[in-house]
Amino acid sequence: MTARWRRSLGGQVVSLMLVALIIGQSIGFALSWSSRKNALKEAAQSEFISRTATLSKVVAGMPDDLRRDVLLASATTYTRFWTSDTDPKTQGRNWYVGSRAYLLEPLSDIIHYRSTPESLALDKDQDAFIQTKPFLGWQPLQSPLWISETPASVLPFENQIGLGLVMQLPDGAWLNAVFYKRHLSDTGLMQSLLTTLITGVALCLIGFFAAQRIARPLRMLTTSAELLGRGETLPAMPDSGPDDIRNLQMAFNTMQDRLHRFVDDRTRMLAAIGHDLRTPLTTLRLRVEFIQDADLRRKMTETLDEMQRMTEATLAFAKGEATTEPTRNVELSALLESLCDDLSELGFDVSYVDTGKSGFRCRPDALRRAVRNLVENAVRYAGSATVTLDASDETVTILVEDHGPGIPQAETERVFSPFYRLEHSRNLETGGVGLGLSIARAIAKQHGGDVVLSANNPGLRAAIVLPRG
Repeated sequence: MTARWRRSLGGQVVSLMLVALIIGQSIGFALSWSSRKNALKEAAQSEFISRTATLSKVVAGMPDDLRRDVLLASATTYTRFWTSDTDPKTQGRNWYVGSRAYLLEPLSDIIHYRSTPESLALDKDQDAFIQTKPFLGWQPLQSPLWISETPASVLPFENQIGLGLVMQLPDGAWLNAVFYKRHLSDTGLMQSLLTTLITGVALCLIGFFAAQRIARPLRMLTTSAELLGRGETLPAMPDSGPDDIRNLQMAFNTMQDRLHRFVDDRTRMLAAIGHDLRTPLTTLRLRVEFIQDADLRRKMTETLDEMQRMTEATLAFAKGEATTEPTRNVELSALLESLCDDLSELGFDVSYVDTGKSGFRCRPDALRRAVRNLVENAVRYAGSATVTLDASDETVTILVEDHGPGIPQAETERVFSPFYRLEHSRNLETGGVGLGLSIARAIAKQHGGDVVLSANNPGLRAAIVLPRG
């Protein structure tokens, strides 16, 4: 199923659209993700600074117990607020470690146990992780969002989404604030992916229907070309679709007309030649009768008979290639069985192996002639023949087998040439003019198939292989 999708025009168009969409979206996402991440980080830190400045004004004049409750109530999943008696900046890296531990502690435990950063300790894994992070040191806060008159100091978290703030309250206590996120919200990413998905589905539908619109006349053209190759006469294809498709259809119609004219002109020319040759041949035959030498008269008569047979065979070959017979559905097994019965009544030793019914669309008279040529060829050189039908879902194979002398491997293609005869490979009395196999192959190719010769050990196996159309 996947291979068929890749081979179809619709599948290729949709695949190319999806590849272009994915590449375009990936490039755009790669270019915008870094700036978007920085913007989200800056927005989150700005909101934290503004909130801390406001909170510092609220708790400035509160007693310690109420201040603690307000700071706990102001905490969130990503922020913590508390007060300390000493300047936090003197703690150096220890403040960074303690504040991270305070952020990892659930709010419910902080409220229940009234814990502070100094009372908490990290486990070994968490402590080892924090120790690997760089400590930049405290810096004066320079931000227009800081609305408090008291200056504050900031501790940036290098390569992290986090920030520490400290400032001294009017009563001498120090307000501590820390903000940290492990990762930013991926809501925007999910929205981008959803938008990309919807765009991809829309492009797939549009591309599929566009490809179908283009492929429909191409499929019609393919079917017409296949039928034309089998010799069927087809009506002119309608001009539809884009200009390129219409030009292709017009070129096909013109080609079909030229081919039919060529075949008709050649058939009429050969018929005229055959008709015109009969008069001199008849005249020669009459004059031969006046020859006194009986042996010479016999030889010349035989030569004239051979010329007559060759002329008639050539004309029959040309007419056969014209393929004026219409195609229709027939019961192939019944056709082959009746042919074998007719040949048996004429004295041919031929048998048909019944393998069941099989319908097939063909030109029955032409196909009957091809099989008859192969049977007559087999009986002529082997004395008998067996006809078998092997039908499948994709092909139909008609086998004609004999147990005669066979054909050398090197000659299996040359014997299909018109007028080519094997004088020593099978029998000294060849008979015919060497057109039987040529006619059989021409008929098979007009049906889209071929005639294949192979060894039967002993004998010859001739197979007419035809595709189901």
